[in-house]
Amino acid sequence: MAVRTTSYQAAADAEALLDGRLVRIGTWLFLGAQLFFFAAWWFAFFYLRALNNNQSWRAEGVGPPSRGYGAVVLILAVLTAATYFVGSRQLTRSFLFRLLTPVALIFAIATCLFQGYEMWHLGFGLTQGGYPSVFSGMTAAWLFQFVGTTAWLASIVSQTGPAGDTIARRQPAGSFAWVLLFLAAVGVVNYILLYFVA
Repeated sequence: MAVRTTSYQAAADAEALLDGRLVRIGTWLFLGAQLFFFAAWWFAFFYLRALNNNQSWRAEGVGPPSRGYGAVVLILAVLTAATYFVGSRQLTRSFLFRLLTPVALIFAIATCLFQGYEMWHLGFGLTQGGYPSVFSGMTAAWLFQFVGTTAWLASIVSQTGPAGDTIARRQPAGSFAWVLLFLAAVGVVNYILLYFVA
């Protein structure tokens, strides 16, 4: 049986601290890049809406899909982010983290399924004007990001056992909450633009 000396524990603590710092910096760099990515879509939205070549921004009979259905997707995305954020805080006990993380994963899977269903049943074609093109591109880009994040969340859930890496290193797992919160915020902006401003 190995004996954990004071120097061994200090080295382990220093490694965990460095790991947490690197993940935190990497997360903010990643989110900065993501912000520019979605800003390009928002620019395309306002540019094509203002340009409105041949009055083809929104052709006659083309309008947003059901606002209620879009709201369900948005609420599920916000619940995913909020549930994981609460469970991943440093003050939260490990039991609550292990309880809330799978709940967040269920919300995330439901978000992907509902958004995918909506994308399949838009009620307009991608070439029926600027709005359908931007709606499809902006929503598909967000869904693609959310699916990848859901897979990431699934890997975190698979490591939430008593000896799991996410329990031993809670700070990096906590940084992931900012990715979910960012995507939920982007979802709010997209919902306002695509369902109300358009």
